[in-house]
Amino acid sequence: MTAAAGLAITGGTVVTLGPPRVERRDILLGAAPRRTLDASGCLVMPGLAIAHTHLYSALALGMPAAPGVPRSFREILERVWWRLDAALDEKSLEASAEQALLDAALAGVTAVIDHHESPSFIDGSLDVLARAARASGIAAALCYGATDRHGAKGARAGLAECERAIRAGLPAMVGLHAGFTVSDETLHAAVDLARSRSAWLHVHVAEDACDAGSFARLEKARALGPKTILAHGVHLTAEERARVRDAAAWIVHNPRSNLQNAVGYADPKTLGSRVALGTDGMDADLFAEARAAHLRAREAYGPAGGIDAVALLANSGRLADLALGERPSDWIVLDYDPPTPLAAANLAGHVLFGMGARHVRDVVANGKVVVRGRKSVRVDAARIRARSREEAARLWRRMA
Repeated sequence: MTAAAGLAITGGTVVTLGPPRVERRDILLGAAPRRTLDASGCLVMPGLAIAHTHLYSALALGMPAAPGVPRSFREILERVWWRLDAALDEKSLEASAEQALLDAALAGVTAVIDHHESPSFIDGSLDVLARAARASGIAAALCYGATDRHGAKGARAGLAECERAIRAGLPAMVGLHAGFTVSDETLHAAVDLARSRSAWLHVHVAEDACDAGSFARLEKARALGPKTILAHGVHLTAEERARVRDAAAWIVHNPRSNLQNAVGYADPKTLGSRVALGTDGMDADLFAEARAAHLRAREAYGPAGGIDAVALLANSGRLADLALGERPSDWIVLDYDPPTPLAAANLAGHVLFGMGARHVRDVVANGKVVVRGRKSVRVDAARIRARSREEAARLWRRMA
C-alpha cells in the first residue's frame, strides 16, 4: 500500500514494538509531505492489527442470556453463537461490521483478519464486510468459514463465497469453521481451493477438547503451511505443536476469549515464533488483549516465567503485512504522557500496564487520517451506533 498524499507526523516520540525502539523523530509519508499532524507530547507507533476476529459479533454486546445455562463450549456455540450467526441478514451484518470497524479504528487498529459466518446470508456476505472496511479506512482480510453444520449444500456455498471474493479481487482467504463441523469432503475442497488460488487458509483448530482431533485431519489433508492461520490451538498435543512449528503455520492466541469460554490455556510459549494476537470478536482492544496474554502466562508459568506479549502484538502486524501487503503508512498517535521514564528497555511495561485504547488520539491508515482527536473522520459514528442499536434489537428478536 502507498500513501495517496503526503503527510508529516511531527513532534512525537516514535515507538516500535519489534524490535523495541524509542526515538524522537518525525514520520514522513509520501514523497513531498504537505499536510501536518502535530504529535507533540505524544507517542507515535505503527498501526495495530487484529490477527483473528469476527466482525459479525458486534451486535452481541448486551444480548439476552441464552436459554438454559451452557455447560460446555459446544453448548455455548449451540445456544449463543450459532443462534446469532444463523439470524444474521444483510442489514444486521452491515450494521455489525460498521460498528466493529468503527471501534477498531478508535482503538488504534488499522488492519483486521476476519473470520465470518452467516449461514442464512452467504452469497455476497464478504462484499458487505469489504464495503464496511473501505468506508472505515481499515484494511480487512476476509473469509467465509465453511461448515457442514447446515448440510453439504451450506458448506459448498461457504467455499463458493470465498472463491467468488478471491476472483473479484477482494483481500479474501479460504475459510473453514473448525474440524469438528466440517466433513472430509469440505476440508479437502477448501485445501484444494486455497492451493489453486494461492490463497491463505483460516480455520479454528483445537479451541476446545471437542475439536482436539482436527489437527490430524488438517495435516492429513496437507492444509498446513506458511499461509495457514490456525486460531486458538488450545488443545494441540506437544507433537502437534512441533508440527505447527515445522510447517511454519501461524497460530493466533485469543486469551480473553479462551478465558470467557473456559476452554483452557493455549500455552503459546510452546507454539514457536509465528504466534500472533487476536480478540476473537470480543472487542478491538489489543492493549487489553496483550495484558490478558501477559497475565494469563504469569499465572500459568509462575513469577519467573511468562511470555513476551508485546512480541505477539508485533507479530500480528507482521501477519497482517503478509496477508494484506506491507503497511508502512499506518500509524497511530497516543496521547500518553508516561509517568515514569520510557525507553526501549522498559517499553513492554508501558505497553502492558500504562498504555490503553483510551490513549489513542489519531489514526493514520494508508497515509490517510481516519481518526482525529478521538473521532472518526471517515464515518458518521452517531449514525452507526444508532443503526447498530436498531439492528441489534431486530437480531435479538429473530433469535428469541
